[in-house]
Amino acid sequence: MIVAMAHRKGIKVVPLVGPCSMMMALMASGLNGQNFAFNGYIPIDQPERTRKLRDLEARSRKEGQSQIFMDTPYRNNRLFDDLKATLSPQTMLCVALNITSDDEFICTKSIAEWKKTNIDLNKKPCIFII
Repeated sequence: MIVAMAHRKGIKVVPLVGPCSMMMALMASGLNGQNFAFNGYIPIDQPERTRKLRDLEARSRKEGQSQIFMDTPYRNNRLFDDLKATLSPQTMLCVALNITSDDEFICTKSIAEWKKTNIDLNKKPCIFII
């Protein structure tokens, strides 16, 4: 709202240069970087969350568009479990966390492969891409 107000008042808005973890995750994911959408935070309510994940998966398939989203760090494990339970086995999922940190982790696998993996994402800044 403040930035929009600055534009209306003719005040020059200058963005700061720096890494954007979402773009870095997309670049490292191996998924479509030419056509993507940032979807923000995933709904908390379980039925709504499941619907949203299925919708994002369908958009990804139909449009060939990478879908970028996140959740609050303390809900990451729940989201990861929901992704594995909701998405099709062949859907590709990138999990990117702690980008540019010493313990950076960026990995893209099919849901079928992720189901064989147990990682702890709790309280870590994560980005998910399908």
